[in-house]
Amino acid sequence: MDPIRPPRRPMAAARRISLFRRRIVETVSPAAVEVLIARAARISEGQVARDGRYYGSTMLTIDLERIQDQLSEVCDVATATRLARLIEQQPEVHEAAARLALQEARRVAGRRLRRVEADVRVRTEGVRVFIDVDVEADASLLPAAGQKR
Repeated sequence: MDPIRPPRRPMAAARRISLFRRRIVETVSPAAVEVLIARAARISEGQVARDGRYYGSTMLTIDLERIQDQLSEVCDVATATRLARLIEQQPEVHEAAARLALQEARRVAGRRLRRVEADVRVRTEGVRVFIDVDVEADASLLPAAGQKR
């Protein structure tokens, strides 16, 4: 026995175990979603086909350097890549982008749209994150509210 160190006590046996395992989950914050969507540059195009279907797309460009003053993170390529990965995994961001794309589709089509389908894709280039939303919808002329067909 070493006279400097006290004798070691045996390890205690675990009598209880935790029922739950804890995980830290990283997501884009709700406030950040609002800022990202509101400050994104947007380009929309589309048209109503002869069959009465609308086909179009909206590209949202989030330039992290342009909004750096509103963010606490360093806005570099690694942050853009991380943000894109989180956006891909987060339905709330897809829904916000799709809502904006639907507004744009209504504007471009000049009509009310129904049975809307949206496909969202995310990619990066440097410190910019691109959210592309393809929109397809029924754009056949609908009666005004209160009128019958």
